[in-house]
Amino acid sequence: MRIEKRQMESGRDFLLYGLSFLLLLEWLLPLPYVTDTGFIHVFVLVTAVFFFITFLQLPVVISMLLKLLVIFYGLYLVFFDGPFLSLDWLGLIAVDIKENIELMFAGGWHGLTDLFRSFLFFVLLSIMSYLLFYWTVHARRILFFLIFTVIYVAVIDTFTIYDATFAIIRTFIIGFLLLGLVTMYRMIEQQPVYSAPRFLPARLAVLLVIMIGVGGLLGFLSPKLEPQWGDPVPFVQAAVGIGESGTGDPVQRIGYGDNDERLGGGFIDDDTPVFYAAATTDHYWRGETKDFYTGRGWDIATPLVKKESELVSSSSSVEYEQLEAEVAFTNESGEVLFDHLFYPGELEVTDRLMGVDLFQDAYTGKASTFNGVEAVQLSNYRYGYRYPSYQIDGLRSSSEQDPHMIQQYYTQLPDDLPERVAELAMEITANIGNRYDRAKAVEAYFGQGDFQYETQDVPVPRDGEDYVDQFLFETQRGYCDNFSTSMIVLLRTMDIPARWAKGFTQGEVIESLDDKRDVYQVTNANAHSWVEVYFPEVGWVPFEPTRGFDHNVDFIEPEVEVADTETEIESEIEETEPEAEEVFAELEGDDEVAPASSGGGAGKWTIPGGPWIVLVLFGGILLFALLKNKRIVRYYILTRFRNRDDEKAFIQAYERLLWLLTYIGWKRQDGETLREYAERMDHHYSATEMMSLTIEYEKIMYGGQSIDSSWTNQKSNWVTFVRKIDS
Repeated sequence: MRIEKRQMESGRDFLLYGLSFLLLLEWLLPLPYVTDTGFIHVFVLVTAVFFFITFLQLPVVISMLLKLLVIFYGLYLVFFDGPFLSLDWLGLIAVDIKENIELMFAGGWHGLTDLFRSFLFFVLLSIMSYLLFYWTVHARRILFFLIFTVIYVAVIDTFTIYDATFAIIRTFIIGFLLLGLVTMYRMIEQQPVYSAPRFLPARLAVLLVIMIGVGGLLGFLSPKLEPQWGDPVPFVQAAVGIGESGTGDPVQRIGYGDNDERLGGGFIDDDTPVFYAAATTDHYWRGETKDFYTGRGWDIATPLVKKESELVSSSSSVEYEQLEAEVAFTNESGEVLFDHLFYPGELEVTDRLMGVDLFQDAYTGKASTFNGVEAVQLSNYRYGYRYPSYQIDGLRSSSEQDPHMIQQYYTQLPDDLPERVAELAMEITANIGNRYDRAKAVEAYFGQGDFQYETQDVPVPRDGEDYVDQFLFETQRGYCDNFSTSMIVLLRTMDIPARWAKGFTQGEVIESLDDKRDVYQVTNANAHSWVEVYFPEVGWVPFEPTRGFDHNVDFIEPEVEVADTETEIESEIEETEPEAEEVFAELEGDDEVAPASSGGGAGKWTIPGGPWIVLVLFGGILLFALLKNKRIVRYYILTRFRNRDDEKAFIQAYERLLWLLTYIGWKRQDGETLREYAERMDHHYSATEMMSLTIEYEKIMYGGQSIDSSWTNQKSNWVTFVRKIDS
């Protein structure tokens, strides 16, 4: 009887302790998303062994020795590839631990090695295995650990790319079950043994599971309010300056950073202003470029070489306009964030700027500011620059004999790049004979098919998976980093030199100055990356593969082609853009008919009040038309296209719908893709038709789909959505 009771108690304790282990796993699983910690399966396995050793309740010395052996074995699995039985790795670990302990006593915490950090983490996990055993088996207290687990998962989900949707569900199920069982066993153990029926714990446990299951199901099926609070992330980050520099910050958020070694994952939107710029035209602001693609992100392999001043003149391929810009930084804390300049086009090479030394790298283009040997962060600066415009004929006829250094650094690719990436590049550029048209073909490829601009639901490549290969062949959704990196890799597979440029888009105009300059507000949300392709005798030429973005650099067609294009555009405008004249001509016609329709007989007034009443009615109708003309325009457009049955009507109807939405006040935002715009409109009008129309339009414009049946299939959606606009 005593043996049976002891077995029951062991089984009960093992159940409680096992549930606490599952709760601890919720602390380990997010680590690959928020730190550089890899081999998470090794940490989980070692933690499970720690729990098992602790549960056996061996003598303290034996337990510590066993856990120490397990720690060393875990370090071997993570950091060493040699034979396990040679034991050479054991001596290396001992030496590393000794050196790091000495470094700690000397205050050099920043210099601790990854091996020693992992050693400390294993020690922490072994301590946690004992603490959880004490809390669950001996003290029967688990509420404190459960609360902190919920807080931890919630914070990780809010401030990082880790999706804790299922983690929070698991945490509540395991936590409430564990809390209920611990409370139940504690109450039973406080009573005399004979007062508790034999199967009472099992019955109460089953009842507890049923209650949690039913409660969870009701919560899942019940209606839920929309979020009542705004996203706290931008506010908190702006208040405390989390990750403002972008260096070493595990939280993925939009903004300019220095560390691009691992790309991927979504980010949190942030409209916090970074700087204000005064310029005569809108353009991208370059911070630097990078050359070395690792398969996971970007690094710099070029030597540090000072860019020398060069005589630049216009040629048959490129023309430069001499301009000037002024930049002033701002943020909530008043701290300047960068020790280098942001500039468009080609920065004027100079040794001094605003009283400090200026060093511009010849390869990366990064223009750093120094005072002696110390980096200086300027709060505002003014500089001259040359902004290019390119002749397409000149780029097409450009030589493809690149300098050796350009070929060495800017055609590099990882050895393990999947073959299908190069095959895709050849397929895209088949039968194209010059570098410019090949680059434009690759650039245009991302505007076709199923590629989507997405900022939140963007996966991180798995271990051993190439960043570009995943985007091109699996997900096909992402943001500027995905599009720009993929274009560069496709070009490099054809030995076309290309580099990765990063900085900010033009920003938003907030003021116009008397000297014909505009003031642009540039925020974290304007952080961007794009592509630059090398052309001999021309230099680096920008390209923009990201959907919904435009680099604002002029590519000038030959004169004949320009004339033909303008003629085509004018004819298309005459054919598809008659809205203002036609609409108001229709309204004028309505106004002219209105008085006559009010009469009762040939010049004889039958309405009391005579012509004065008609005049008042006419004035009221005219006033109503002026105040409610949006409805009249909507009705006219609806009537015009509702009666059309030709298949060519779809493109015109969709573009007229975009015009109508803009006309009534729903303007498409800067940088907003058509799908994002359609999603916003559907959300506002509680509809789904706008997204369906947009997908059909993209398939025709970018995917080459025939237009034959589009209007037949989408006419009802178009009519339904236009009616909802006025509802």
